[in-house]
Amino acid sequence: MKILGLSLLVVLTGCSAASADNQGQRFVLVADPSGISKDIPAGALALDTQTGQLCYTVQGAFTAGSPGIGMCTALAKKPAGKE
Repeated sequence: MKILGLSLLVVLTGCSAASADNQGQRFVLVADPSGISKDIPAGALALDTQTGQLCYTVQGAFTAGSPGIGMCTALAKKPAGKE
């Protein structure tokens, strides 16, 4: 339940309100698209709608298997065009 709560918090706070041209939610929760790992909990992956990158909404042991996927919070802090 904590993971779901944290996931929703990240998704809700991940919306970049500073941008006047923001037309929707930036981070959208997705299921594991690769289907490789059964250890990734529901709500742990999101798609960044601005960059098209997958990102983790929470950290855990399951993140070690995919070093190419970063945290959504890190993506949200990057200036536009710097992804």
